[in-house]
Amino acid sequence: MLSDRKFPLVSVIISVYKAERYLEECIASVLRQDYQNIEVIFVDDGSPDLCPAICDDYSGKYENIRVIHQENQGAGAARNRGMEIACGEYLMFVDSDDCLDGKCAVRKLVEKAEEEQADIVTGNFRRFNVSGFSKIHRHHLKGGKYARTVDFRFKGFLTENHLISDWGKLYRASFLRTNHIKHMEYRVMEDKLYNMMCCTYEPVYSFIHESVYLYRVTEGSATDRYKYNVEDMAKAWLYVAESFWYFLEERGIQDDYKDLLVFHLFCGIFSIGRQSLLQPGRTRGMGIKATAELLKSYGRHPLVRRMLPYLAGGKYVNGIRAVFWRILVHAASVLFCLRAYKVLAWGIVILSGLGTEKRTSRLKYKRTMHKGCEDET
Repeated sequence: MLSDRKFPLVSVIISVYKAERYLEECIASVLRQDYQNIEVIFVDDGSPDLCPAICDDYSGKYENIRVIHQENQGAGAARNRGMEIACGEYLMFVDSDDCLDGKCAVRKLVEKAEEEQADIVTGNFRRFNVSGFSKIHRHHLKGGKYARTVDFRFKGFLTENHLISDWGKLYRASFLRTNHIKHMEYRVMEDKLYNMMCCTYEPVYSFIHESVYLYRVTEGSATDRYKYNVEDMAKAWLYVAESFWYFLEERGIQDDYKDLLVFHLFCGIFSIGRQSLLQPGRTRGMGIKATAELLKSYGRHPLVRRMLPYLAGGKYVNGIRAVFWRILVHAASVLFCLRAYKVLAWGIVILSGLGTEKRTSRLKYKRTMHKGCEDET
């Protein structure tokens, strides 16, 4: 539990855009928290619907709610703007179509941050849609010395993905401001790059096992839109890689965090390949051929040509603890560097399970799960 000192203020920054169907549900999940020392900052990112009016209405009713209206610049710019005026000792980012999971999400995160003097606290999360809730997506991460290892970065940013998003976390404001960490103001995967940059400043990481966030699965989001355009998706992966590499070079820490860049580029192979194979209207043969061509194009990028041979040669691979992943990463990297793109495309088909994974996810959402962190205390 928290000490007797004044409960630290938490600033919940909600970037708002085209979410009028879901915004009030999002707001309700924040206002019902059993942790009371919260300020809510809406950043209306030029939303063309009723969201600006909804934000203004709530700010008129609640003293702890503030609103910023700006022209549409993307979620990264909106979060930066919210950070500029936030008064909290801790910051949380919430997307306007998502919700906090249960009444005690903020309290659990703050308790952990105070207990371990953490800079970033991460919880588990669930996905949900009109059919119901998924099982809890659990991390297997821990802080301390382990948070400085290759395996930690591999798990957090590749296999478990709990470190890549802004949501589901509590950030110590002084950590972000001291290190001048801001979001890149572009529209795809800006939160992944943000958290990769955070990682290089060696924050004190802590983790809780409760689900603290509900991620809404909807069609038409910015993420969905770029996924359906595979070429744009490939450009996005490469843009994040370029931005991160320039960031490492500016700070002179390329050798310290090169593994994180290499793992990002490696993950891009499977993400781009899988999405290419899922394109509507393609037969299996057409999909393999098109995917091979896309991987070939991806492999021409200077950073990819420069970085993937590290994994093919075994560098960083031995830092991965799981034997399965060590074998997979090394073998796939060798195939990629040998330009065996069709073989690699078939491997992605086998590993993804394509239709099987989609059917499994759909069945999960038919179940009514418990209501988040309050049932796990």
